[in-house]
Amino acid sequence: MVRGALLVLIALGSAASAGGKSDDLVEVRTLIPDAVLDIRYATKDNFTGEVLYPKAVCKLRRSVAKRLVVAAKRLRAQDRRLLIWDCYRPASIQKLLWERVPDARYVADPKVGSKHSRGAAVDVGLVDKAGEPVVLPTAFDEFSKAAHREHALKGEHGIEARRLDAAMTKAGFTGMPTEWWHFDAPEAAKSPLSDEPL
Repeated sequence: MVRGALLVLIALGSAASAGGKSDDLVEVRTLIPDAVLDIRYATKDNFTGEVLYPKAVCKLRRSVAKRLVVAAKRLRAQDRRLLIWDCYRPASIQKLLWERVPDARYVADPKVGSKHSRGAAVDVGLVDKAGEPVVLPTAFDEFSKAAHREHALKGEHGIEARRLDAAMTKAGFTGMPTEWWHFDAPEAAKSPLSDEPL
């Protein structure tokens, strides 16, 4: 009896570690170990000037993270690595951001809910194979027309942003018009809002 129960527990544990649910929040570094994490809201180097996250971690819904793996593989073949600025964001922190910038062009109204708070959006840039910076259109979280996709992806200064955009689009993501670095997964609307701690 005890042996049978133990075998069932082992089987359940193996099943959970093998796949898990598509809406589980997973740490992206476990799936993309060469990604460079620069989680700005875990530092003072962000538009609020405050530390908002208790730790620098990138979590996404499992299905979304799998899409990011596809993009990372495509970029790796071009000697590029993902630079990750933001992923899942607890809903309570979204409220803090809205208090500072109540402008729906750049910060989602918490009444509607951010796709970051659904674990279905990611803010990314690129670095080269060695992890060194490449030329990107603007800094992260620049609230100006220069960061709008229609400007940022043009010309020589937009070469790397276009490379990123192509890889993310082919993986199923959709870019945001006002932020060249922000990408939503198609399953975002179905993902529940969460305030699960990081």
